[in-house]
Amino acid sequence: MDMRPINVVEGEGFRKLMKTMEPDYTVPKRSSISHTLSLKYSDLRDQISTHVENSTALSFTTDIWTSVSMEAYMAVTCHFITQEWELCAFVLETKLMEGSHTGVNIAQQLGEVADAFAIPNYKRVAIVHDNASNMKLCTETLKKEPEKWGDVQGVYCSGHTLQLCINTALKQDRIRRTVSAARNLVGHFKKSAKATAALKEKQKQQNVVEHKLIQDVATRWNSTCEMLDQLVEQRWPVTAVLSDPSITKKGDRTLDLTADQWKLAQETAEVLGPLITLTELLSQEENLSLSATVPMLFNLKKRHLSPEEDDSPAITEIKTTLVTEIDSRWQLLSLEPSSIYLLSSALDQRFKQLKFLDKEKKDLVYIEVVRLAEHLNQRQTVREVEGDLAASHEEEETAMPPPNKKKHQEIVSMLMQTDSDDEEEEEHDGDSAKKEMEQYLRDTTKVQSGPLAWWKQNSDRYSKLAFAAKHCLCVPATSTPSERIFSKAGYVVNKTRSSLLPENVDKLIFLAHNMRRV
Repeated sequence: MDMRPINVVEGEGFRKLMKTMEPDYTVPKRSSISHTLSLKYSDLRDQISTHVENSTALSFTTDIWTSVSMEAYMAVTCHFITQEWELCAFVLETKLMEGSHTGVNIAQQLGEVADAFAIPNYKRVAIVHDNASNMKLCTETLKKEPEKWGDVQGVYCSGHTLQLCINTALKQDRIRRTVSAARNLVGHFKKSAKATAALKEKQKQQNVVEHKLIQDVATRWNSTCEMLDQLVEQRWPVTAVLSDPSITKKGDRTLDLTADQWKLAQETAEVLGPLITLTELLSQEENLSLSATVPMLFNLKKRHLSPEEDDSPAITEIKTTLVTEIDSRWQLLSLEPSSIYLLSSALDQRFKQLKFLDKEKKDLVYIEVVRLAEHLNQRQTVREVEGDLAASHEEEETAMPPPNKKKHQEIVSMLMQTDSDDEEEEEHDGDSAKKEMEQYLRDTTKVQSGPLAWWKQNSDRYSKLAFAAKHCLCVPATSTPSERIFSKAGYVVNKTRSSLLPENVDKLIFLAHNMRRV
């Protein structure tokens, strides 16, 4: 659970500690610990396989990471909603990526992971990934294999997509120069222990909160905005250090931003602030996020990114660029009614009215929800009948049961049924899903603890829509769950354990991530 090296049990200090705490205890050998971990892995994998088998729909996230030994690993997580309407997430595998990271190769590796857990094609709802071209090709490849992947959809990671929108907005010339100047200024303090110590002293003298300056990192989401925000907060202590000749050399005093740059840095941080909050909200693994993505983006555009009269030309351009990028990358103005984004929003009681769409588009989305609910319900009925037939067949092989009069009458009735009876039955089934949808849209019941709690209380009232809800609401908005695996992997595969076999890397990460979740 703590991702400590197994050879800690061989350490002299550890053995002395255990001897002091419990003199009669014999510390197990490294080989014994390894054997125990293998048994634990097998047991936990069986438990997770059972959870996966009992689910009705799953989504996946995936990403690729390179270890300190320059080996590439692909992490795969699965996400589903349990019978008790709880959101569940597990690491399925951390798989060594051999060969080129082409879309076809990634698709093959994903297929091997899903097949290893015997996940049928009808359960595979979506794959959440970044915007890289090989990941796009991966989902396109999987869509060509409906016998294995059903109607799986590719979903771009919202966090990564937002970052691309921000990066484009920051390329504006005045903003780019201001960010570059801020980066150089922060870099000066990061490289100078004397300047850093002086900054702490100035913070105390000016009664400014003692925060460290943040250096932005190209690969870390939102770090540029955090850098600007923190620098603006520390403006006067920073300026005081730079203007003190006993601390700062004459040549370094020019690092200070101009008055216009300080103003632009503050305004830019204020514009980007809500985008950071949005990224954080969508990256929360324990909450539903995909259903909130499109409503939040429309709110962001309408309530925050609309240009105002007192905006400077640079800020107006940032807002306009962000809106254009968001519309383009999410295709907000041309989303299909069958889009997983809109279906999930319609099935989230917080956003079900779809106020960001016109009436015609809303109605088309609701029709798609009804169609999906009917399809999933019929498929479930077929599987239950097939299960009953299989069980009945097994019973017949064991011992022939006495004739069942009621069963016999049902079979005769089925054989005598006419086409008009079928039409009436289909019409009745269609009406039931449609009526559920109409009643659901009128329902004003609210549950403070979120949409899953709402569905737990109301799934019996909307039994067909509940199938669609579990199908659509299991998809996360970001691939953050896979990326968080890399943080754990950094503890597992480090400089002292750079020669770990790939199967042991997988086992250790699997245990560290999943033990707390079962």
